[in-house]
Amino acid sequence: MNWSDLNLVLAVCRSGTLSGAAKSLGINYTTVFRRINAIEKKLEVRLFDRQPTGYVMTEAGEVIKRSAERIDEEVMALSRELLGKDLRLQGSIRITAPEGVALRLLAPHLAAFCHQHPDITIDLIATSSPLRLSQREADLAVRVTNKPPDNYIGRRVCKCRFGIYASPAYLENNQDLSLDEHLWVMSEDSFEFSPFPTWRKKFHPKSRVVFSSNNTLAVIDAAKRGLGMTPLPCFLGDSEPDLVRTTDTPDELTLSLWILIHPDLRHTARVKALMTYLLNALENQKPAIEGIGK
Repeated sequence: MNWSDLNLVLAVCRSGTLSGAAKSLGINYTTVFRRINAIEKKLEVRLFDRQPTGYVMTEAGEVIKRSAERIDEEVMALSRELLGKDLRLQGSIRITAPEGVALRLLAPHLAAFCHQHPDITIDLIATSSPLRLSQREADLAVRVTNKPPDNYIGRRVCKCRFGIYASPAYLENNQDLSLDEHLWVMSEDSFEFSPFPTWRKKFHPKSRVVFSSNNTLAVIDAAKRGLGMTPLPCFLGDSEPDLVRTTDTPDELTLSLWILIHPDLRHTARVKALMTYLLNALENQKPAIEGIGK
């Protein structure tokens, strides 16, 4: 028996009538009648007792029903799985990245991607909070970390190096100070990936933070106005003409840039297309991200 025969028998088993089976399958009554008779003739066994109230399964009919239901469950499971593997380059994509990464690295590339694929819409969430990809809070995440979540898959783009920056005016007025004596402008909580709050407290516990914010642009603006020194990813600090990189940071403070997706979305065409596009685009920015592009 093929699946078409099994599906027909299962429909009659479930409805108990030929008309009910015909309605559920979208075919006419006479087609069901003719095909049930043909199946029984082919198998040389009666599957249903014809009674005034409808078709009642025989023992052979019960056997086929149990097998057909198991196959039907597999077919439905396959359908659900395939439903998530959207092969069209259209629809929406939610992408999350820390604020600085979103503004300075991703935004220009996302705009260019949208121009190339006008049927795809982008929702960029500028946060370092751990959004749950499995619950579609985001489809794709860009993170700066050395320990990406185990339940996601992705690609490491490159190293992400940090530097310590200050305005020329601040440096001129405080050129003889040690790091412990300098004033600091810090993103204490804004960067999920920032290693500097722990580093400063461990190695420069006497240093004083005079300005902090959970907004990256506010921190950069405060440093540009001469409030103090600030640690920044090199792709952020080096792009500011009013800031000077005073020193590179220790290698242990170097992290990695990752693009991550949930395993269930790895075959979704639009998400896969965006991931590939960003990998290629960010590859061209490796010198700036690794702090050697200035």
